[in-house]
Amino acid sequence: MGDITIEQMSVNLTNYFARAGIQVELLRCYFSPQAGNFEFKIISAVSLSAFNRVIKEMRVFAGYNYEPLEGGTFRLSRNCDRQFISCGDCAHAIKKAIAEDKDGEQAARQKGYISFGKGNFDFIVTNMDEAAHLLIAGSTGSGKSCLLNSLIMELLCFSTASLILIDPKQGAEFGLYEQDIHKRIYKVAKDNSEALEWLSIAVDEMERRYGEMQAKGLKKYDGNRIVVVIDELADLMMTSKNEVEEYIVRIAQKGRAAGIHLIVATQDPRASVVTGLIKYNLPTKVCLTTANARHSMNVIDCGKGAELLGKGDSYIKLPNSTTLFRCQCANISDREILNCITGKYDK
Repeated sequence: MGDITIEQMSVNLTNYFARAGIQVELLRCYFSPQAGNFEFKIISAVSLSAFNRVIKEMRVFAGYNYEPLEGGTFRLSRNCDRQFISCGDCAHAIKKAIAEDKDGEQAARQKGYISFGKGNFDFIVTNMDEAAHLLIAGSTGSGKSCLLNSLIMELLCFSTASLILIDPKQGAEFGLYEQDIHKRIYKVAKDNSEALEWLSIAVDEMERRYGEMQAKGLKKYDGNRIVVVIDELADLMMTSKNEVEEYIVRIAQKGRAAGIHLIVATQDPRASVVTGLIKYNLPTKVCLTTANARHSMNVIDCGKGAELLGKGDSYIKLPNSTTLFRCQCANISDREILNCITGKYDK
């Protein structure tokens, strides 16, 4: 936004509305990782047509985006220099969440804290117990691979969970993790037959844990979690749709109590890939840039994903919330992954 401050921008916007005969009150202004944001409240009577005319002028001639909020308030935003987020930034946010967990550090690590990245005001942090299961969608260049790898590294570094990684593209995405010296990666499944085998193993383990819980009189499994990460759902659904959908839905419906969780990602969130059963049983949604509004609609029930900027720009929808959180997801390099899983850190 050049040398002008965000406060000066807000004054200019307020004056612009005033010259058009619209009195507004600035509620707050702030930078998010993607944009400068200005929230206003209309404090004078104004016709809808006059207001829409001013908003159209701002969109066309100044590049502002408009979003209506509640109670006669609205947000204007304009893209600025992007603030990119490192995996180290997310690590600090997770460490803070673990330190503040009222159940103590060991219990916090068993919950499996993760951070998606930075939202408008702070880092978006949750844990696998709260998130239950994740659906991640984003086209090429959206930052989906970086987000997947960031989440895997966060679980390896800040939780006690073990992982099953399913990569139908012959290990192109997850092959690095075969070098893990910490023995936290059960398997990197590299083709469809291995994927089905390990999804079946996960379901069998879930049922075994339910038997153990029943014998102990427990409502929730008291051991370590297992997280199953699927990189490209569309590839699996193309060849084994019925079996894959059945395994995913069974784990999604019963896995949380047994400490078994899913992170499912796809570049192609068509309704034939992200079916209704899969969508509604994976309660945490991450929508990065999608190819079109229809794909976005199938993930987060609106077309906003098609308007994102790419490279980690995303909307997060958490369970039991109707709010969409704008987020800049973290970036991570292959070198950072190798440093962690091999223990051979750069000097």
